[in-house]
Order: sequence, then C-alpha cells, then structure tokens
Amino acid sequence: MDRNQSDGKSNEPVQSPFSQTFIHGTKANLKIGGFIEVGNNSNFGQNNKAKYIYLTATLDAAIWGAELALVEGRERLYLVEPTGAMEDDPNGTEK
Repeated sequence: MDRNQSDGKSNEPVQSPFSQTFIHGTKANLKIGGFIEVGNNSNFGQNNKAKYIYLTATLDAAIWGAELALVEGRERLYLVEPTGAMEDDPNGTEK
C-alpha cells in the first residue's frame, strides 16, 4: 500500500534527505548551483576534453577521484544531482 493513500494525500514524489546521494571528487573550484558539463578539461588527462562526468555513491571513490586529478590545488568533494541519463562505468564498477 502506498504510504500516502492511507492519509488521503496525493501520490506526488516527496524530496527526502534519504534518497540516493552522489559525490563528485575534483580539484576544480565549482560554484554552488553550477553545472558540471562534458567538454571541459578532464581531471585525468592533460589537454583531454571530458566525455563523461564521473560521480559515485561512496565517499572513498570520490576522495580517490579528487586525489587523482592532475591539476594543482586542494581536493574538493561536491554533492551532485544527475540531470541526464546515467550508466555504469565498465572499468570502475562491478556488476
């Protein structure tokens, strides 16, 4: 039974602090509310344009991503919300 049916409220989605959280690790200084987009310089290759944006649900993987970033600066972690389709990285995920 839907939890909203018993109290007569609508079945509209409710934001919850317990929904899936994703983290992006980098050394880039990003602004709150900004978008991380493909086509910018990649964290992992000199003069390579990023084809993907990597995010993770685990803190350890996000820290590792920030540590591996090639640019100078301190490591930063950002809570991110995907705005498009997501897919598993076949080189980084176990299925």
